[in-house]
Amino acid sequence: MYSMDKRYQVFISSTFVDLIDERREVMQALLEMDCMPAGMELFPAGNDDQWTLIKGVIEQSDYYLVVLGGRYGSVTAEGVSYTEKEYDYAIELGIPVMGFVPADMDGIPVGKTDKSDGAAQKLDEFRAKVQNRMTKEWKNAEDLGSKVTRGLLHLIKNNPRPGWVRGDQAMTSETKVQIAEFEAKIAKLEKQEIETGKSAASEIDSSFAHGQEEVEVALVHKGYSNRGYGRVEELGDLKYTWDEIMEVLGPFMIDEAPEPSLRRTFNSHMLSEIQADPEGWTDAMSNESAEISDKSWGSIIVQLRALRLITTGTKKRTVSDKAVYWKLTQAGDDYLVALRAVPSSAPAHG
Repeated sequence: MYSMDKRYQVFISSTFVDLIDERREVMQALLEMDCMPAGMELFPAGNDDQWTLIKGVIEQSDYYLVVLGGRYGSVTAEGVSYTEKEYDYAIELGIPVMGFVPADMDGIPVGKTDKSDGAAQKLDEFRAKVQNRMTKEWKNAEDLGSKVTRGLLHLIKNNPRPGWVRGDQAMTSETKVQIAEFEAKIAKLEKQEIETGKSAASEIDSSFAHGQEEVEVALVHKGYSNRGYGRVEELGDLKYTWDEIMEVLGPFMIDEAPEPSLRRTFNSHMLSEIQADPEGWTDAMSNESAEISDKSWGSIIVQLRALRLITTGTKKRTVSDKAVYWKLTQAGDDYLVALRAVPSSAPAHG
């Protein structure tokens, strides 16, 4: 369902010189819908790496619109127009697309049509390709703007996409509740620690799961398939022992480490695990990533706190640094040394 709180990035693909007025109407229609238009106006001319930039923008777009006129457009070294190349790439990624074609090809002014028979034939073939999917016909620039509005609303309704939200609105109510629960647990543990007079530098609290006991870590595995499946997002989990988690995160908390950095470290470790043993996961992907769920990450932090292995950092930060920092307790440092330190193989001297 269309939401004013969420904005969609819409890539507009077309030839340029012959469709200036039409593109302006499309841009205006998208802006009135609170969408974010993206297209060739954003790309610097003559950039040798322009196609890489265009691909990146298409990959980040929620929807793709192609507007055809009377010209096939400038072509790449492969003999394919940039417009068609963009269209094919959007299809490859699985991005919802909609095409807009002239209602009367014969009515297009001669100055806005291809003079070459070869280009005209390629345009006919490209138009036929576009019309194999959802298309609408347009009569003039104003009519095109109206058709884009109605067409995109239909596309959004039937093909929901992630969209973009303001950073301060991105957190869901469910996540806020989970974070509040984690904070309450931490506060309770801190209070218990003070009341019982137990120091964070004492032994770990082995009444909680630890050592070789296992925990399932939920994650989302994402990327773009190199086998033509488009964008992939799959949920799953990996099993770790608490010692394995401590071995991954512990060395970075010998001093103090910001929580976002620790989370990225664990994400990288999970991705390495998946790539080393891809059974059950989609392999051969580009821009591949693994992201631990908020709930699993919160559980790890709470558990390490409960075990008295970590505590919040105490170093002074700049006012702009809002991150939470974690460091090992004395018990955590001793525990990590026992886990990671390599004992000597040399015989002891009497």
